[in-house]
Amino acid sequence: MKALVLGASGFLGSYAGFALDAAGWAVTGVSRKPVGFYPSVAPIKGLDDVPPLIRAGNWDVVINCVALANHEACEEKPEEARLLNMELPALWAAVAGENSARFVHFSTDAVFNGKSNEPYGEGDVASPQSVYGQTKLQGEQAVLAANSQALVFRTNFFGWSPSGEKGILDFFARGIETGTAMTGFSDYIVSSLYMGDLFDLLVEAVMKEATGLIHLTSSTPLSKYDFGVAVAQAVRGDVSLVHQGSLADQAMLGNRGHNLGLSVTTLHELLGHPIPSTIQGIARALAERKAVMDYFGGMGTEQK
Repeated sequence: MKALVLGASGFLGSYAGFALDAAGWAVTGVSRKPVGFYPSVAPIKGLDDVPPLIRAGNWDVVINCVALANHEACEEKPEEARLLNMELPALWAAVAGENSARFVHFSTDAVFNGKSNEPYGEGDVASPQSVYGQTKLQGEQAVLAANSQALVFRTNFFGWSPSGEKGILDFFARGIETGTAMTGFSDYIVSSLYMGDLFDLLVEAVMKEATGLIHLTSSTPLSKYDFGVAVAQAVRGDVSLVHQGSLADQAMLGNRGHNLGLSVTTLHELLGHPIPSTIQGIARALAERKAVMDYFGGMGTEQK
């Protein structure tokens, strides 16, 4: 498969090169920033360069990893959030469809209000509490309206970042290694999926020619506190370094839902096998840490 990854320098996009290359796909990354670790790179000066690039490449799959994903940035810059999370993805989805390329787009669990006691299914009513969630929901709808054959994944993920500082896995792993006390919210629950598992499942879904909206998360919702404890246990570190905190006590984070677990029943039925849990993902991430960081060029924390 010949794949074009938009947003190749971002957290998710950077990992796509590692995972899809390992899956045997011919991967080209697109970014305005340097991505020297990618198998192949198509540098652009601006986002206006993306449609001509999609038209010119004879791609089998275009994977959109571009987003304004920071909740606070979206609140401060709603027009930019709308552009990156809705308007441009819809345009790129249409261009991909016109050029016989599959289009894969990522949405978020933040389209829900987090008040449910059960994991959300694809058919449950979305009621986002933030500009981020609102623009991502609008993006889902716009992409599928522009390209009925598009594949939209609602997801929540974790993994290693090139800098070694960007994600929750970096945060807890480095804290355990340096003996630093950390706080994890016990009332903030998500179905976070390791990015290695995410791209494996993405490949399977694309090869099955899946379309529409699918939840692509782990099979087991877990609080941020329990995630930190699981990392500490996996590396046989000091669990007492991970302290319980409460999202409800954080006034500045009030636009986040508390229970954002997603049901993966649709994905399970599509692929015909169990979906990995977050705990399984942590174990795999630790096993692959050196290989991933070597791929990134050795940036970030020293490998243990």
